[in-house]
Amino acid sequence: MISQISKYVNTNIRDILLSQSEDVLNTVYELRIRINCPIFLKSSTGDYFISYGKISKSYTDDFYKINKGDIASTIAALTSNSIHAYEKEIEKAFLTIEGGHRVGLSGDCLYEKNEFKGFKNITSLNIRIARDFINCSNKIIKYIVKNSNSIYNTLIAGIPLSGKTTCIRDLARNLSDGFSNPQFNACDISVIDERGEIAAIHNGVPQFYLGSRTDILSYCMKKEGFSISIRSLAPRIIISDELGSAEDFDIIQYALKSGVSIISTAHASCVEDLFKNIYIKNILISGFIERIIVLNDKTPVSIKQVYDNISGKFEA
Repeated sequence: MISQISKYVNTNIRDILLSQSEDVLNTVYELRIRINCPIFLKSSTGDYFISYGKISKSYTDDFYKINKGDIASTIAALTSNSIHAYEKEIEKAFLTIEGGHRVGLSGDCLYEKNEFKGFKNITSLNIRIARDFINCSNKIIKYIVKNSNSIYNTLIAGIPLSGKTTCIRDLARNLSDGFSNPQFNACDISVIDERGEIAAIHNGVPQFYLGSRTDILSYCMKKEGFSISIRSLAPRIIISDELGSAEDFDIIQYALKSGVSIISTAHASCVEDLFKNIYIKNILISGFIERIIVLNDKTPVSIKQVYDNISGKFEA
């Protein structure tokens, strides 16, 4: 994974990364590049500052510090020396690169008529390393499948880095291709990838396989995505990211009235948290969602809670 990332960063950053041991690099899930600070790694074994052949869990003043030129040349590499061609992505404050890795941006923000338009200066990058975990949803599927041709309308909840996107990506793949335990017949699926994270489209090509019967609408607003899918693609299931806005009630109601099942995600650490969000609460108390799966905050894509929203009971 780091070999894919290394070609998108400048020489100084690349050399520092490649001076680290493979044991460290193979466990990295976030790479933080901040101006006037050493490179910072988050990994499954801990968080580390790194420099040329050096690594430390605490800030060390003699480590190489990122400068403005390092950031500028890395942005040039990320955008193929054509930052204006990436204006739409930069307006969303992130870029998706080959391999499905996502680069978050921050810096001096630009506005036009109170609307965010990008950055005057980019001062830090957060590179999130994408890893695809095939069949990671296997233990979750049994709570979602109603019978061989239908599913429960399901909300996958969890905190950041609990594996929500990874989970729905694998669910899309499994439901699209079908499986035998429990029995579920392959079906047409639409994925509304509003933030470009699920399929991770790069230069028009999905970086992750989402199933042989899956249609993907990337960087598409949820309202338009649901409408296009139902009107033009005739899915049995629509999978989307992040519920939590005022318009989501009408969007979900429209899908269910059209006979389409849904799987979506939400930020929450437990079922109780979901009911604290007024927009999600309205969807839940209306019975639109039948099952809630809360992911564990310690182990990604593992189950913390399963809640039947119709009976109001937790599954054993």
